[in-house]
Amino acid sequence: MMGWRLPPRHGPKAVQALRMTASSLAAIGLAQALALPQGFWAVITALIVTQSNVGGSLKAALDRFIGSVFGAVYGSVVAVLIPHEHGILRATALVVAVAPLSYLAALSAGFRIAPITAIIVLLSATGSTLGPFGFAVDRVLEVGLGCAAGLVVSVLIVPARASRLVLNTAAQVMRLLAEQLEAMSALSDQAQADLSALAVRTRETLTKLETLVGEAARERRSRLADAPDPEPLFRTLMRLRHDVVMLRRALREPRHEALREHVAQPWSRAARTGAAALRDLGQALSEGHAPERSAAMAEAVGDYRSALDDMRRRELTKPLPTDAVWLLFGAGFALEQFRRDLDDLVERVQDVSSGRERDAA
Repeated sequence: MMGWRLPPRHGPKAVQALRMTASSLAAIGLAQALALPQGFWAVITALIVTQSNVGGSLKAALDRFIGSVFGAVYGSVVAVLIPHEHGILRATALVVAVAPLSYLAALSAGFRIAPITAIIVLLSATGSTLGPFGFAVDRVLEVGLGCAAGLVVSVLIVPARASRLVLNTAAQVMRLLAEQLEAMSALSDQAQADLSALAVRTRETLTKLETLVGEAARERRSRLADAPDPEPLFRTLMRLRHDVVMLRRALREPRHEALREHVAQPWSRAARTGAAALRDLGQALSEGHAPERSAAMAEAVGDYRSALDDMRRRELTKPLPTDAVWLLFGAGFALEQFRRDLDDLVERVQDVSSGRERDAA
């Protein structure tokens, strides 16, 4: 579904404000057409459901509706079984209604709205006139209308697919990993300071990517998007991030001077080559074209290993402390693992490109 689109000059925040405004208007219109007594709940629900992408809106709508139904039904049963006009009986009914639902909410985020809905059904003045079950039915209808309005607006008005946001965020992760490798190639104290900030940004972006991957999966299951499964891409990026962490730890070891003194040139070349490969793959992912395979990283890792072999032949490793020798060879192992995961990333980006070509066809 194509949907109506704003000109490119409008930013994401303006687009989100437009969606939320449209969903609130649609919700209040539907509530008034159906003469629901508390239509403002539909408006509130529509605002909550309208997320930054379709997958996020779908999750918010399901959580909100299921939690509201569960809370409304349970709250109605408690209201009927336990008189709660005043005093200790009201406190008792409140405990019976809230305690189990709060426990469920702690187990699953989808039930977070359930205890709130039960409290509204139990204590609302409107419930005393309509009766608990009548009030619960109205509440579910209002929430359902809000969910429907938020979903329809998210799909029709400037639709943002989580599957597309996954690719942009994954490309951002690749650039951040590349920046870390570039900083490591310098083998300087300033690089250590830069690496700390870059590592935090990388972790935060990967967390965001994990959320988007879940939202994209919901879009695929709901037939709202036909993009390839992003889970393999995410897993590969997680492995690459682990590889970069291992390389970064080598620079934090007390004996990291061994890298600078004995294998600085091949180490720096391997780090810069890996950074360039990640930047190229990130650009290919963003632009939607298939990346080209390159043997540059394998050659750089081979040069590092050759430098280590040369050190052994010249017996330069004998005077080094054991932990320094382990550092040199451990860094070589981490570089080799990075190369393998980088090759896997090339395949994942090619899979995404092939999926885009099939969709276009």
